[in-house]
Amino acid sequence: MGNPKVEVDQQMCIGSGNCVEVAEGVFQLNDEEKAEVVDPTAQPIDVLREAEKQCPVAAITVEEDE
Repeated sequence: MGNPKVEVDQQMCIGSGNCVEVAEGVFQLNDEEKAEVVDPTAQPIDVLREAEKQCPVAAITVEEDE
């Protein structure tokens, strides 16, 4: 398995910070208070999936590399 592909839709993101709390080291809030991906390999895939689920506006997508 390769690296997961993690994306944040900047148009949808409301900056709740849930993803930052759930997946420490993967996400951070930028200067506009929007989540961005810092290091998609900082947490295991199950934590990434949980961050995806915890986003209140479904702005995060996680895809596993084959």
